[in-house]
Amino acid sequence: MFIEHSTPQLIAVDFESPFQQLLQQQQSLLKSLNKAKKWQLWLSDRPMLKRSWFNTAGLDKQKVIQLANLKNENLIATIEKALQSKTCSYIAACIHNLNEQDKQRLQKAVSESDTCLLLVNDQQYQQQIQYH
Repeated sequence: MFIEHSTPQLIAVDFESPFQQLLQQQQSLLKSLNKAKKWQLWLSDRPMLKRSWFNTAGLDKQKVIQLANLKNENLIATIEKALQSKTCSYIAACIHNLNEQDKQRLQKAVSESDTCLLLVNDQQYQQQIQYH
């Protein structure tokens, strides 16, 4: 995360990744889910996340599993399988172009699981980055 001070009244914050933004904005939720004795699964088509981000957010990095460089077409199936396993307290996934059929598949899998699913619209984030 980069913080740029333009004036005392204006502070611009740029995140290196949508996951870094998620860790910052949902820190209290993630900390409460961190208390469960389950895995924390992070899925992305990007490289691995920085471990320092988990430390800053106060998450137990021993419970964090990261699957990086996934192809978007495999992401939905991977999320479904992880939800069905019921071994994660939450799953955070960066996803592109989520269509109605994929939404229904994920909603069904979530309803049958006790796992929290956090989806980050990576395409929207990339569009925001282009405008900075």
